[in-house]
Amino acid sequence: VEELLCGRGARPLASSRVQRSASMRCLGLVPVVLASVTKYELEAYSSAADPKAIVHADHARFTVLTPSLIRMESSARGEFEDRPSLAFVNRNVSVPDFNVTNQSNVFTIETSTLKLTFDAKLPFAKGNPSVVSRAKEGTTEYFQPWEFGMTSDQDGGNLMGTFRTLDGTPAVPLNCTQNQKDHCEWGLISRTGWALVNETGGPVLDDDDWWADENGTMLRNKADADYYLFAHGLNYKQALADLVSVGGKIPVFPRYSSGVWYTRWFDFTSQDVRKSVEDYATRGLPLDVLVLDMNWHRKNDWTGYSWDEHLFPFPEVMLAWLKSKGLHMAANLHDANGVNAWEDKFPEICKAMGLDPNVTTTVNFTLTNKTYVNALEDLVLQPVEKQGMDFWWIDWQQGETGGNTGQDGPLNKMNPTIWTDKMRVTNPIRRCKQQRECTNKRGVVLARFGGLGNHRYQHGFSGDVKGVVWSSLAYQPYFTMTAGNVGFGFWSHDIVGPADDEELYLRWVQWASWSPIMRSHDRGMSAGGCGNQDWPTTWGADECPIVQPHKASMLYFEALRSVLLTRSALIPYIYTQTRVAHDTGVSIVRPMYFDHPMEDLAYAADMDGNFAQYMFGEDIMVAPVVTPVATDRQLAVQTLWMPPGQWFELETGSLIEGGQVVTHEVDRTEVPVFMKAGAVIPRIPMKMGNTLGRAAQQYEALEWTIYPGSSTGSFRLYEDDGASYGYLNHEFAWTTGNYTRTNTSLTFQVATEGAYDALPKSRQTVLRIANVGPPEEVQAGAMKLNFSDWGSEAPSWSYDGVSLELVVNAGNATDISVTFAHPNTDFNGVKGLFRRATLAKRAMDELRRTLGAQTPQPAYLSRVSSMADFLSHAAGTNTTGFWAMLKEVPSLFDKAIATVPAAPGRAAYANALLTSANGVVPSLAAVAPGLALV
Repeated sequence: VEELLCGRGARPLASSRVQRSASMRCLGLVPVVLASVTKYELEAYSSAADPKAIVHADHARFTVLTPSLIRMESSARGEFEDRPSLAFVNRNVSVPDFNVTNQSNVFTIETSTLKLTFDAKLPFAKGNPSVVSRAKEGTTEYFQPWEFGMTSDQDGGNLMGTFRTLDGTPAVPLNCTQNQKDHCEWGLISRTGWALVNETGGPVLDDDDWWADENGTMLRNKADADYYLFAHGLNYKQALADLVSVGGKIPVFPRYSSGVWYTRWFDFTSQDVRKSVEDYATRGLPLDVLVLDMNWHRKNDWTGYSWDEHLFPFPEVMLAWLKSKGLHMAANLHDANGVNAWEDKFPEICKAMGLDPNVTTTVNFTLTNKTYVNALEDLVLQPVEKQGMDFWWIDWQQGETGGNTGQDGPLNKMNPTIWTDKMRVTNPIRRCKQQRECTNKRGVVLARFGGLGNHRYQHGFSGDVKGVVWSSLAYQPYFTMTAGNVGFGFWSHDIVGPADDEELYLRWVQWASWSPIMRSHDRGMSAGGCGNQDWPTTWGADECPIVQPHKASMLYFEALRSVLLTRSALIPYIYTQTRVAHDTGVSIVRPMYFDHPMEDLAYAADMDGNFAQYMFGEDIMVAPVVTPVATDRQLAVQTLWMPPGQWFELETGSLIEGGQVVTHEVDRTEVPVFMKAGAVIPRIPMKMGNTLGRAAQQYEALEWTIYPGSSTGSFRLYEDDGASYGYLNHEFAWTTGNYTRTNTSLTFQVATEGAYDALPKSRQTVLRIANVGPPEEVQAGAMKLNFSDWGSEAPSWSYDGVSLELVVNAGNATDISVTFAHPNTDFNGVKGLFRRATLAKRAMDELRRTLGAQTPQPAYLSRVSSMADFLSHAAGTNTTGFWAMLKEVPSLFDKAIATVPAAPGRAAYANALLTSANGVVPSLAAVAPGLALV
């Protein structure tokens, strides 16, 4: 009995066996165990830890959850808590190796990474218990000593987490003490190496995943004190892995979530919805998700659950039309005011609640009444879902204590935000088990953050920022990447721009296109009094803020469309990162310190937009521009830290050495994106006329791009049906693209492991190889491929002179081999020269001042800007001419600069484009053997 109560399953050190046997003591209190297995979560999580992981020490209980995660409880009554909390639902994990000793009632617990000491003769108090690291100081595993009384809010090294919403919020510190924001959570990682989570007095769940008794009283954690110590040192990714192990998995979102979203606060009719979709389609813009704001429902109140029949007389027809286009639909909810008599399903919910609909005017919003909640979800909302509504966008008028929540006082873990998120994400599983209505459709929401545990219920909706201004844009990358420190890494932001600053709008869309969720939305700014300012002289022009990309002026629209198409093409990569988050707890937008915890500059990103850079998955670093262009040169100046290693800059084609800080100038049309050297990135081909609903489609064709810097590389791409919970039953596949290369050859193979019903039986494979010259021979499978000018013949190979990429259209072949007549050579930065020359020529053409355009003068700028077309053709028809033309690039480019004076206006801009590109012109003396630089 003593062993069971005082040291269950713990293994004493050999030298302490006698002392442990003689001196282990308990108060004789039998712990209260009320455990459960979650019913409606993504998995059937078991809340009670394995007894072998538990050590009892008189009035205390310690649970060794992982080598670096320890739960510490104290209870004078011996009542410890095994029920799930909102944050921690799965304590029954594999028991790590650990040793326990007891000398005179002083307990020590040692894992491979830490040593905990506790004097059981004393209460939990300053210094008792204490934990030290077993790792060597200066290593990533080391953490600074912790003792009871030290909390994350006092820890200057904490790397912060996130808070409920950006509503009305300017750029504010993420320090919870300073910002005083609702549901503000400290990071589970810190530069000191430890973080503490306090679960004392918070809500817990019963065996029906419910948080209140039949009287609506919160089920409260029974322990006097309940803490979780994350002591991972600087091994930040492992801390997040432990979070999702004990706190539950981040779901794999439907694949359509990875695409492009559009919503607007506007009184759309069914016809307006169709026109909005057609506006995207006819302009070649991608679109995957359409979200209706609160205008969709009747206007009796902000709370509404029934279609406004004046706008949508046959909503099921509209929803079916959207489905026929491959689109998915969500709509806005404000739950605060309950279900009222004007709702279609008011009689049904009254019957469920035992109320008379003839005398009842409102069924109050009560989140502690299970009957009400299930009736709201199943009788009121489910009929709309059956018409075709895919998920709900939960707005926030419920406040912090609405629906009889807030019973835990200042802890505020019991709040309507996390509970409405939870119930709507888990509805499909609950309905399947309770009603046998099993759609197998993944549950998701668009909603705010309700505290730890909300990582299981995403996507995030950040709300209405205080102002659509540059400082708000600069804040969002920092806010988003830091939220991953508590697992809530899939924030979505309202993307809108002021009518008088299209540059800001463009930069906001560029950032959002490289963010977890790309969602255009405005809070009512895109219409209203602004639409009448100069009427009718501005008929046909926009005076209001912009939320539709096609309402931007032409040059901005082209840049907007380009980055949105880039987003859509990357669906295979982005969707894979949702599976990575599910498996590891690491979200797609990651602070630089996740991979470089020992580098000080990895921590340089801040709320003002300095060093606004992050990893976008494992292989891509993104540094969105968050400041306006300089007025003199019309280019934005950006300073970045290049991490150790080599990085391929996508816009310029430059391979940059890491371990340095660089400053460069960026055009409005450019987004600084850097691939890890040797990376392989999968995409889907995007073509005009086929831009709707692409994110939800299976990959009938995949385009793989190999970037320079390594002799080997691979990418493991995740695939499933994109919509159901089948992935929980191993209905998925991993498709790997890998290559090996030498100076004169490259081989590439694609292989798929796993299966699911919708997996394509075969698919088209396209391989792009960046920064190489023409091939000597290209083979796909057993077939030797011929050159095709534009790659229009399949299978064939072509050359993209704009991107300096060899393009192999391999048809259904899964292995490709390429040999080169010349060794792989240095094309470093040439792509950027061509790009900048093209932009500069367009600027000069608007002035009709491009040298050689009107007279037979040497047309240096025109020659450089058109060289990509020459190379595209010559690669397959005249390789000698290819190399000869390429070697002329430096001298031609210098001569082109001389023809573009830095005169005011467009010419100054063109000059800036060329001179800033000229700063990275490489030596091309070695582009091919025997070709000397002229």
